Amino acid sequence: GLIATTANDATNMYIVLSARVLNPGLHIVSRAVDEASVAKLIRAGANRAISPYAIGGHRLAHLIINPTVVDFFETALRKGSEALNIEDRALASDSPAVGRSLEDLAIRQATGATVLAIMRDANPIVNPPGDLTLRAGDHLLALGTGDQLERLEKLIGGRAGG
Repeated sequence: GLIATTANDATNMYIVLSARVLNPGLHIVSRAVDEASVAKLIRAGANRAISPYAIGGHRLAHLIINPTVVDFFETALRKGSEALNIEDRALASDSPAVGRSLEDLAIRQATGATVLAIMRDANPIVNPPGDLTLRAGDHLLALGTGDQLERLEKLIGGRAGG
């Protein structure tokens, strides 16, 4: 992957365009100084473009609206060896989980990890029901410690990201 983070949108645009020409399959993320540059960077070939100023503004708003939620993410997700992570586990076509329901897999009981959502065809299924049958290409977004997420990966034969 490539992350373009210069302080100049034109320079980031050049980096993104050049990288995309050199490697069409490269995953590219770019910083956008100006919010209006986000769409331009994506058109130039970035998979994602973000404005740190917009993210900072959203974060400040969350601190006013939902301070307890922000506190949770700052403590539970970042402290010590038992820190929690939210990770993506993709289901390959040969995964033993394909064709099975979440209930059948008993993921929480078997691994300790919690499936928060399933991304299917770029559509989120939030808090998926137990009778949901998994398909190849599904992405499980799961919350857990590093050990719990490793057990989940072994259970479903998934790979990070994907």
